[in-house]
Amino acid sequence: MAEVRRIPQIDGLRAIAILMVFAAHTFGVPLFWMGVDLFFVLSGYLITGILLRLKESRATGGSYWSAFYFRRIRRILPPYIAFLVVLTIFFGVPWRHIWYWYVFFAPNIPLALGKVMVAAMGPLWSLGVEEQFYFIWPWLVLACSKEGLRRIALGVIVVSPLLRAVSTPLFNTHFPIYSLTIFRADTLAMGAFIALASSHDPQWIGRHRRMAVSSSLAALALLMGLSILPSFRAGANSVIFNSIGYSLSAVCLGSTLIYVLGAQSGLLYTILTAPPLRYLGLISYTFYLYHEAVLLKVGQYFHSPIPIALVAFSAIISISVVSWHFYETPILGYPKKKFALDSRSKSGTSRALLRPVESGKA
Repeated sequence: MAEVRRIPQIDGLRAIAILMVFAAHTFGVPLFWMGVDLFFVLSGYLITGILLRLKESRATGGSYWSAFYFRRIRRILPPYIAFLVVLTIFFGVPWRHIWYWYVFFAPNIPLALGKVMVAAMGPLWSLGVEEQFYFIWPWLVLACSKEGLRRIALGVIVVSPLLRAVSTPLFNTHFPIYSLTIFRADTLAMGAFIALASSHDPQWIGRHRRMAVSSSLAALALLMGLSILPSFRAGANSVIFNSIGYSLSAVCLGSTLIYVLGAQSGLLYTILTAPPLRYLGLISYTFYLYHEAVLLKVGQYFHSPIPIALVAFSAIISISVVSWHFYETPILGYPKKKFALDSRSKSGTSRALLRPVESGKA
């Protein structure tokens, strides 16, 4: 199998996503909550592509489960564990009452139940969504054909707004709809559908690129227009927002991904592939982990958004750079080489299969 190239535009998109999240939490910029949704769409796309390639290699004797989960463990757990240690030191986390949510990959559940006891741990909910996706989706990819997977992904996209609508009256706050995987799966499914469609037909991205622009702009315009209504807010926990607000986000961001994937030149491509933006995308996982904690600490000493943003951004970048170069990269480097050589010697599997294009936490 041909070596899998890294898609530079996706690094840039990850950077855009983390900047949106940071701006949303620092300045309260409307609609920038969609930055987390962009991470979900990217994960759905990239993880599906990885699993499809590993499934193909499995037919010729390559590994599937070990290759996938070995990478996930090395990429996700070390920064996650280090972050929890830092939180314990600086925020005094009462682990005796909450440890199980964070050990068993369910940090989105305490947010849904309103039981996040340390505010700095709030952003971890999205890790729970993605980790639960990692547990379920590989089984479906292995068991189903590409056509069956496309139908599943499309079904999730269609059913999710209906599920959110009928479930909204059951909850007093918006947090369950916002943070539970069953309600947010359409963003992951959107990315997965794009991966499946482009895998089935390499020309699919190019044919749908122009339509993707129209879809993205139309969805964004609807989001902006409807946001005038007080009920069209995530915090409103309204049927109208819960049913279509998140779906419009998935359509907007999925269409944006299609357009970006088809970009091989031009201004957008130049911006997304600029080295500073790509580097920020590379370290975006650690940036995401620490951003809320640092904002809270900096906010104790500064009381204006701009100084808070400048000091916090500098501190988070510093933490992320140090973590990436001196902690994460050594962990990712040595075992990856060893595992790739062992797998190649045993099955002839291409080294590229063990070094797939990955995003954010992936």
